[in-house]
Amino acid sequence: MTLPTNDDFANSELSIEELEAIAAGGFWSTLKHIGQDVLKGAGYVVVGSAYVAGTAAIVLGVFVGVGAVTTAAGNIMNHNAQ
Repeated sequence: MTLPTNDDFANSELSIEELEAIAAGGFWSTLKHIGQDVLKGAGYVVVGSAYVAGTAAIVLGVFVGVGAVTTAAGNIMNHNAQ
């Protein structure tokens, strides 16, 4: 086995431009990250919408239930008064 010479090391080193290109990840890597962020945001919107819709359904159910009980109580009271 022979030891590498200085010429071998010089040929295997990366330039500053090559290192910056590797660190940046390139166009496709950036596009991939943007796509992941968009999908993650869309997931938050879907989950948030589900929470809002569920809360609205519960509140509506409570109002309908209270209204039905109030109406029934009023009908009973009016019937007993006659």
